[in-house]
Amino acid sequence: MNLITDWQSSRKMNHGRVITYFIYTKPKVWGLLVFVAAIGAFLALNETRSGSISLLILSIGAVALGSAGAESITNYIDYDIDSIMQRTNQRPLVTGAIPRLRGLSFGLILASLSIILLIVFGRFYASLFMITGILDNVLVYSYFLKRRTPWSVILGGFSGGFPVLVGWFTVSDLFSPIPWFLFTLVVVWIPIHIWSLAYRYKEDYARANIPMLPVVFSDSTTATCISFSAVLLVLFAVLPYFFGVESNYYLISVLSFSVPLVYYSLDFIGNPSRKSSFALFKYSSPYLAVVFILFLLFKTI
Repeated sequence: MNLITDWQSSRKMNHGRVITYFIYTKPKVWGLLVFVAAIGAFLALNETRSGSISLLILSIGAVALGSAGAESITNYIDYDIDSIMQRTNQRPLVTGAIPRLRGLSFGLILASLSIILLIVFGRFYASLFMITGILDNVLVYSYFLKRRTPWSVILGGFSGGFPVLVGWFTVSDLFSPIPWFLFTLVVVWIPIHIWSLAYRYKEDYARANIPMLPVVFSDSTTATCISFSAVLLVLFAVLPYFFGVESNYYLISVLSFSVPLVYYSLDFIGNPSRKSSFALFKYSSPYLAVVFILFLLFKTI
């Protein structure tokens, strides 16, 4: 009876440990990156008529490992920040649920596996983009820029676009403007997404001495920068239509979905507040995914 009880207790403990490590990788972050990579891979499969479903699956697995690994490493780098900020002080490294060095090792293993997988299957360009994306996130953004400049999310935002390139070039080595457009769209989307959330938690960032845009600049300047980012995002989203890549249906659909984004941006300029910034953040969150879906839908039908 004791053996059964011990086995059940051990099983629950292991299950809890798995969940803790899963949460540690920030699945909400890398889930979106896997999504954009899958769109890139599927478009490569459809547009180039090369590659295979197995390579598409490889791209998804590699991006999941690479982005989860990168986020785990940034947790290690941001340990001191996370312990100060109320929004992040319950993360596994801060609470001690995962020892710091073990968390770092876990991230390095995941990131290394993603690169090794791509190299083993001969996906040279994809592995190069994976390495560049991980380094941009871990070193350029988290280690160097985040603590030094309010413009960190612009240069650091490139890491968010690389999964699209990994997805495309895992399936096909053919160079096309399509993955680069999607890459740029992600990079342009990142500032509005991060800054609108940072405005809501600007006291938190200030307490941790992180010079996010809303911490360094006035409310009006911050609102103007964020709203400019929103308009720029919409302009980039409709760009494929004017280059003959997408149809009228794509243009109408994207513009219709962009109207609330522009509205929330203007509302934020007229009334800079936590409520208006969070409304903009909440709407911008699914915006990128919807545009990607629309691009895929009207490109393949």
